[in-house]
Amino acid sequence: MIDSNLTRAMRLYHMTTKNIMTSGLYTLKPSDTVADALSVMHKKHVRNLPVVDSKGMFIGLFGLRRLSHLLLPKAALDLGKHSLSELHFLPDEVFQMGDRWHEIANQPVSNFLEKKKKLLFCTPETAFPALLALLDESQDTSLPVIVVEGDTQKLVGMVSAWDVLEEIIMKRLIKGAEAGETSADNE
Repeated sequence: MIDSNLTRAMRLYHMTTKNIMTSGLYTLKPSDTVADALSVMHKKHVRNLPVVDSKGMFIGLFGLRRLSHLLLPKAALDLGKHSLSELHFLPDEVFQMGDRWHEIANQPVSNFLEKKKKLLFCTPETAFPALLALLDESQDTSLPVIVVEGDTQKLVGMVSAWDVLEEIIMKRLIKGAEAGETSADNE
């Protein structure tokens, strides 16, 4: 039993982002509109969409977190992030959010990207412990996976907290349940 636990621990230690990242991505062009982005997110059930240029180079990320920020009342943006808990006094109606939506819907996503300067990312070779630390530090639930080639950053995938949970926990729960069924069948 100790040997199998040690083997599992060693496998996780040597596991890298490329083992769990999603590589068949839905992406946006900088000229795609916010409405286009929301449509793709809704149809494809994704929370974040990487924005790439015509050569597949990573420009930034547009996601639900950014979209929610854009729909906040303008007074809330003036308060700053430390005072957002005080928003209960703002009289904001759903139709006002609709007005804000109409202001941004046809604008290009390039106007609203989470930029590379502020955005954390990993590489395919990022080891699991470092990946977990990056996801913990990130303000979002997923990270772009980038290959740096000189001055360019080519997007090769995305990895999410769910991908990590799926690999580390869910597979083990399923294996544990199957092992329990097998031992129950043998009795």
